Amino acid sequence: MRYISCLLLSCFLWVFLSCGVASAAGPERVAAAIDAFAIDVYLQLAEGKGNIFFSPYSIASALAMTYAGADGETAAEMAKALRFADIESADQFSPHASLKKLRDSLGAISGDVGTLEIANRLWLDREMNLLPDYTALVGENYSGGVEKLNFVKDAEGARATINGWVAERTHDKIRNLLQDGDVTPLTRLVLTNAIYFNSVWMEPFRKELTEETPFRAALNERKNVPMMRRTGFFFYGEAPELQLIKIPYRAPGLSLLVLLPRENESFTQLEQMERKLSPRELSAWTAAMTRREVTLRLPKFRDEQRCSLKEILEKLGMKLAFSGGADFSKMADASKEDRIAIDAVIHQAFIELDERGTEAAAATAVGMMRTTAFLPREDPIEFRADHPFVYCIMDDATGTILFMGRMAGP
Repeated sequence: MRYISCLLLSCFLWVFLSCGVASAAGPERVAAAIDAFAIDVYLQLAEGKGNIFFSPYSIASALAMTYAGADGETAAEMAKALRFADIESADQFSPHASLKKLRDSLGAISGDVGTLEIANRLWLDREMNLLPDYTALVGENYSGGVEKLNFVKDAEGARATINGWVAERTHDKIRNLLQDGDVTPLTRLVLTNAIYFNSVWMEPFRKELTEETPFRAALNERKNVPMMRRTGFFFYGEAPELQLIKIPYRAPGLSLLVLLPRENESFTQLEQMERKLSPRELSAWTAAMTRREVTLRLPKFRDEQRCSLKEILEKLGMKLAFSGGADFSKMADASKEDRIAIDAVIHQAFIELDERGTEAAAATAVGMMRTTAFLPREDPIEFRADHPFVYCIMDDATGTILFMGRMAGP
């Protein structure tokens, strides 16, 4: 059996914000799918300890481009894992057209309020040809232009070229996405999706109010961290399990949503909240948020995470795509001797949050192979994020979770 690895990589920097329930039209429908997928992936990652940070939007976008080339049972499994299946069956829903509308709305921010940049590119070996219909679909819906590289004779040169593009598009936040061995003479295809976000808070935190404060990562584990402080009006919510707050950026419609578990004697509140986390619960929690005066304490932090998603995606039901029985006949000519299958999905994400605002980045690489087969004034509410919490970067208009993380310890 002949294996020729191919990389489809989605590279991407940060975005924001908020709450809301998806409606039944436009990009809101695909946003609902992305949110469900986000929680699915988060719950898989949450089985481990420590910090989590990833971009469900990036992962879903990269896999959606791959899905565009799938057929048969391979496509059915991918649609189910990506949460496209239910919405696709109604009103002839197209995730690709909806992702284009969502991307267009996200890409309309620039200037003094902040920056949000999105770009896509396909890198194709000179010896491989994609089907015209697939190339047209990716070009129309993802603005993915194609550039030829010589993977066979100059794999390292090809890797350097792609990494250079990724670094440029992410303002040097992701500089070595493709590492040694990720690109070989067997590589035939790399798809890249890059997003960059940088914005200040609507009301920045004053640096002189930041002070070293114990962050209680576990029952008997404390570590002093720089804790920012500000009193103001925020959208705030609470439930028996948690407190929620939305911190807006100057970039229109962008915010950081923080889910802070209630404390208990055994310090298992984070795990209890995570077990209850679902699209329905998140929607109910955020729908009840109102504008309140809050004294907010939030740690400054910087985090970077890298993980392999193949096992997680297989647990979500996407199995055929990784096997010799994969059917990506809508991507490449199925009549050829070799057929494309996914070999690996690698994700890397970066975030830095301080008194000024937030900057973040993420990248997803899908490696493939060829195979034969607002209230009255009251006393301010205390929101003290001095113990582990979950946070989301979302789009206010559609409710899309663009990034999601767990801060177990700055």
